[in-house]
Parts: sequence; structure tokens; C-alpha cells
Amino acid sequence: MASINSMMIRLGFVLLLATCAPQIRAQDTLPAFNVVLRSGNKVLVSWTNAYGKKIRQLSIQRSADSQRLFKTIMTIPDPTVLQNGYLDSRSPDTSQFYRLYILLDSGRYVFSKSQKAKTSVPARAVEKKEYVVIKNDKNPEVSPLPEKKDPPKITEVPVVVKPIHYYTVKRADTIKGRIPDAELRKFRDSISYRTKDTLLVSHPDTLYIRPFVPRDVFRPSPYIFTDRRGLLNIQLPQAGRKKYRVSFFEADKSPLFEIREVAEKVLIMEKSNFMHAGWYLFELYEDGVLLEKNRFYISKDF
Repeated sequence: MASINSMMIRLGFVLLLATCAPQIRAQDTLPAFNVVLRSGNKVLVSWTNAYGKKIRQLSIQRSADSQRLFKTIMTIPDPTVLQNGYLDSRSPDTSQFYRLYILLDSGRYVFSKSQKAKTSVPARAVEKKEYVVIKNDKNPEVSPLPEKKDPPKITEVPVVVKPIHYYTVKRADTIKGRIPDAELRKFRDSISYRTKDTLLVSHPDTLYIRPFVPRDVFRPSPYIFTDRRGLLNIQLPQAGRKKYRVSFFEADKSPLFEIREVAEKVLIMEKSNFMHAGWYLFELYEDGVLLEKNRFYISKDF
């Protein structure tokens, strides 16, 4: 009897491996990953972590071009999870390219190859019906329950309201809202006393907010700047004693990538880390507190 039970346990374990094997092979190990198109034009990005605890950061980036202009759309909170994924529900279309930015605890980082989403066929929806069994020893029958009908809708008669004169408020070419005539003075005073913007009347029923544009004066950062060779220098004299984190952004403030921990006092980054020449923004944090927000310029190679 003991030998039979042992054989049954081994057989059950083999069947379990056979059942799970297709799911285990379905995900590629980092830096390779899977991109699958789901219903509703949503894109599922998934992977298997082969680095274990050595991975420090994993960010998902997206671009309409396979080689450049990638922007970070998500940084995974715990990148050490063995199997993980992210469902992108805000992709502008289904022809976007995806890639992964992987930072290891040694300071080395890797960009995966970019790829488009593969098409997957959604499962066909099954119509659910309830059935009732009519007990009959001689001739049992199964009949569907009658369909449930929604109660009739009640149409409400609208109440006639005396029209109120409204002003349309615009900022540039964007309509910001509408305000009634009774609130015009209060709104005008709030613009005058609380902002540096100017309120103009461009039409009897339209108010235009002209935004205040301050003079742009650039002052280079003492911590993050480009040298004569065009390389980006990060100089943090307190590195090692204090924890530093740097987030990089495009000029339009869209996220680019992030270095969660800068351990060296001097770190030099090549131009290849940035997809094009021009201005970039950054935020430097010291022990979790914002130390500086500034920008730098990456020159074009000739």
C-alpha cells in the first residue's frame, strides 16, 4: 500500500509540472520580455526576473519610434519579483514600441530591445442563462427561466429655468470654463490680486486670460551640469553619507528615466543616455527631500 501511495504522489507531481509548464515558458527572462495586445487596445508588458535581488530598478518606456524618444510610463515598486507585468491602458495607439530600463545594484544599467505588441485573440464571451429543472420521474425536462425585463423608464418633465447670462473663459485656445454674470467681479478680482495674469474682454461674452510670462534666466546647477565635452557631470560631495536620487524629464516635463541611488561623489554620463540634443529637466533629492530643480543642455555632435 505504501508503494502505491508513493507512486500516486510522484504521478500527481508530474501532472502538475505538465500543467504549469506552458505558463512558465510563456514569459521571457530579463532583459527579454513579452508585449501582448489585450482587448480595448490595452497592452500587457510582462517578464521573468532572472537577476533576483541584484536588480535595483525596472522602468517601462514607450515611444512611437523603435530607436528614440522613449519616455518612462511606469517604474515598478518592487523590481525583484520573479514574475511581474504592467497593463498599459493609456497607449495612444496599438503601434507603440516598448522597452525596459534595468538598473542593477552594481550601478550597471541595461536597455532592452524595443518591440511592438503582439496580437492576442480575446476569449469569446459566453452568454449566461439560468435554468430550472422540472422534476418528473418519467420524463425529466430542463427549461430556461424567463428573461428578466428592465422596468419601464420614467420620463421626467424638465423644469423651465430663466436663462442666466454666462461668460466663456478662455486661456490661449483652451476653454477653461464659464461663469455667470453675478460672479464676474469676484472672478476679475481673484485674477488681479492672486495672480500676475491679465484678464481681457475679447468679445461681449468671452473673457481671455493672458498668462504672465516671466523672463527666463538660466543658472547652471552646481550639482548636475554639462562640461566642455558635452558630457553630463553629477557631483555630490556628500554621496555615501547622504542618499541621493535624480529624476530626468523631457523639456515638456514628461518623465524620461530615474537613478534611484547615486553612490559615487562624481558620476559622468555619456550623451547616448539621452535620445536627442536639447534641453532636459531634472529633480535632485537628498535623503528624500527635494534639493534642486533645474535643467541642462545636451549639445549636438557634429
